[in-house]
Amino acid sequence: MTEAKKDLREQVTERIVVSLESGVMPWRKGWSNEGGVAAGLPRNAVSGRIYSGGNRLMLMMQGMDKGYADPRWLTYKQAASLGGGVTQGEKSTPIEYWDELPFHRRRDVDITHNGARVTLAEAPEKYAQTVKLSNGQQVDTRQLVVESGGTKYSWRQAERTLSLLFEKTSHAFNVEQCNGLTLEPIATTKERPAVEKIAAVEKIASGMKLDGLKLGHGGDRAFYSPARDAVQMPNRDQFESPEAYAGTLLHELGHATGGENRLSRPFSNGFGTDEYAREELVAELCSAFASAETGVQFDDKNHAAYIGSWLETLKGDKHAVFAAAKDASKAVDYLLEKSLGVEVDKDVGLVADEVQAEPVKEDVLKPSKTRAKKVAKPETELEI
Repeated sequence: MTEAKKDLREQVTERIVVSLESGVMPWRKGWSNEGGVAAGLPRNAVSGRIYSGGNRLMLMMQGMDKGYADPRWLTYKQAASLGGGVTQGEKSTPIEYWDELPFHRRRDVDITHNGARVTLAEAPEKYAQTVKLSNGQQVDTRQLVVESGGTKYSWRQAERTLSLLFEKTSHAFNVEQCNGLTLEPIATTKERPAVEKIAAVEKIASGMKLDGLKLGHGGDRAFYSPARDAVQMPNRDQFESPEAYAGTLLHELGHATGGENRLSRPFSNGFGTDEYAREELVAELCSAFASAETGVQFDDKNHAAYIGSWLETLKGDKHAVFAAAKDASKAVDYLLEKSLGVEVDKDVGLVADEVQAEPVKEDVLKPSKTRAKKVAKPETELEI
């Protein structure tokens, strides 16, 4: 008996598990590429729409694996629409999308009018007020009864409960796998000035402060406290570089998106619990997405403490990493939305609020030239 073919989610999860077991996070290994990595999150080359959830993660990992310096992807037909085509021999990257099977197309659903079974002449629009029957009669949907499995529904109830979503697979190509496309070139993160990367993080932090988040400095731990809705950071000169500070700040801001007044993700203070590990995976993926968009990376020296928990979860559930990627997509999108139109707050991370252990007067992210640089330790016990 031949082994059943693994579906897309099983294949992707297995790939991530193998990578994690070797101590490598597949959504980060591309940062060592000599040519720099794609500047920006994976997006469609025609519409400009940024991919979300699992597709965002899959395309970013594939781009890193192949060393693509362009974040834009498209289908075979879209390549032709841009005057070019896919280079011979190039292989596509599968991505998933969801299609709907309307209830009136299901074989186990009957529709009756005045007690008699009827069929539709054409597919009606969603939330249609009237439908056309196969005999040509136009009927108000309120006059129809829908039955499935012995249960009767109104037309509106059937739309809400009997229509089905199902997963389908599409195939995408990176623009670097194509030729003859009429597209403007795009810069890599390596070509982006450091000051521009830092400014992007400053805007995000300013936006989150306007959103009510408290930001303080002092001590040797970086963490988010859900109870106080506060991010606590070590002082800037405790980091190896301004970029290291900014990357850690982005990670903690990712946690903060899960606050009760924001995206309201479940938090747990119990290190080693499934809930804690899941939140760390969400924040890790959020950081990876933020790295792609801003060019500032986060390198958690303590990620090994979480890998065991992630592996246990992923091996038992092929949907787990996709659910985490979905939450991480929402988290980074939240951060980026809050940064839109924000004037950079020159006191970002510097104001003396109730969670600050000691006052810091220098401008944000400006490296110290006089004090020794130390690596800040992340919080792993009481807060996230």
